[in-house]
Amino acid sequence: MFCIAAFIILVVMAAFSARYRRYVGKAWNCTWRRVTFRPCDTTFKQDIKDHLLAPVAARRPALVRPASIGLEILAVLVLVTTIWSGYTVVKSAVNLYVYGTCNKQDSASCTLGAEACSIPDETPGFMESLGAFDVLGAFGNEFASLGETFAAIPARFQTWTSEDYLPANATYLAEDAANPIAVEVIDPGCTFCKALFANIEESGFESTHNLTYIAYPIAGTEGYKFPNSLLVTQYLEALRLHPLDGADTPVDWQMLKRIFTEKTDAGLPWQGAINSMDAEEATSTLVGWLDEFGLSADQIDVVVAEAGSAKVTGIIAANKTLVEEKIATVKIPTIIFDGRRHDGLVSVDGLQ
Repeated sequence: MFCIAAFIILVVMAAFSARYRRYVGKAWNCTWRRVTFRPCDTTFKQDIKDHLLAPVAARRPALVRPASIGLEILAVLVLVTTIWSGYTVVKSAVNLYVYGTCNKQDSASCTLGAEACSIPDETPGFMESLGAFDVLGAFGNEFASLGETFAAIPARFQTWTSEDYLPANATYLAEDAANPIAVEVIDPGCTFCKALFANIEESGFESTHNLTYIAYPIAGTEGYKFPNSLLVTQYLEALRLHPLDGADTPVDWQMLKRIFTEKTDAGLPWQGAINSMDAEEATSTLVGWLDEFGLSADQIDVVVAEAGSAKVTGIIAANKTLVEEKIATVKIPTIIFDGRRHDGLVSVDGLQ
């Protein structure tokens, strides 16, 4: 153990100082013997210990034995830390390749991935489980998560057919039979979904693809990450069930466009305003929009009643399963088009 730890430390030190390079060869020889289950070169081990303990022996001989024990403990810590660091690098790299984020549990914390609102993983993390003295759970959850990531690698090579992920009663921002279908997963309260919609408009993506969406309110620790995302989603699904005849743009898309692109009379973006409202004010606002979008009083009553119905609840539950199990993304927004799945915010160039 000591020889392996010494090799790790010496490699780092040798990169900055030539005086340690003469020890690296001996350290590697000792390390190789240890990893092949043979005895280490005790001469090398003793030389290193003597070098480190000589100052202690000269000043405090009584501390040599405790210091020697301390070096062995330090060697174990160095080895464990190195193994864990290597594992973390590999895990992060695989997660980044598969999901576009180095941290599945909090994709927004990974600066290397595309900007996105993360779908939280409620499984306790490794350190959280250790803190709860659940050692078996810590390692079990960690390796299960890594196994899921490796199992998802083939998804990077598959051809993603948008039609396979269409939600119930799909509506399209602009529809042309000659255009391919694109499906995006959005949360109405997510700022990066708002940014993606701006990029879609700037790139003219809706003119080259039949764009539809899966509304997916992101769950939070209590309720939802954005307070009124579920409410907005209920109204979107209700409008899909009861489309307005003769509308140039489906009313659910009109509602999304207002949330993502328009501002209140006070100049505040509607998305931020909706996110800050209580449920009663948000409901009143959405109902008022329905009148502006051309629905009659009777039609509004039907949509309001449908929004709270078991049917809409079932549709939202089905969408949740579609996103989490079939698409298996951990980032919102996610958009599928031209045979690929794109996780997180896609640039204007990426959409063209």
